[in-house]
Amino acid sequence: MHKFSLAALTAAALVLVAASPATASTTRTRITIDRHASELYLFEPPGAEPGEAYPAAGVEAVARNCPTGPHLMSASLVQDGLPTLWATSGRGAGEIQCDGGTVELGMAFARRDPVLHPGKATVRFALRDWYTGEQLAESTRTVWIPC
Repeated sequence: MHKFSLAALTAAALVLVAASPATASTTRTRITIDRHASELYLFEPPGAEPGEAYPAAGVEAVARNCPTGPHLMSASLVQDGLPTLWATSGRGAGEIQCDGGTVELGMAFARRDPVLHPGKATVRFALRDWYTGEQLAESTRTVWIPC
């Protein structure tokens, strides 16, 4: 009887260990950035003088295997060694909700002086867990801003 109980207990322990989330294989989140930015368009920042606008460009990306829940997205664009600002009103910018699969990411960027222009730029996207701040994925790519 003692051998049977020990064998049953061992089998149960192996089943629990094999099914635990810590030992389950997980697929890492990956971000793929499109090669081309949008064409330049005029962006009028909130709170700016009426009619004050300057060139902006949007960049799209896709995050695969994004864990379910809220996440924070950071994005940056550098052209000619100079940073840019987000071309957005700010409401909800950088907040991403994932369902465990694929989610589209996007951000528009603008710079006043010197203005963005057609040509190469370096873009970076990153995702962090909303609650822990743990970085889930990061990707950097050279993109082309068309005429």
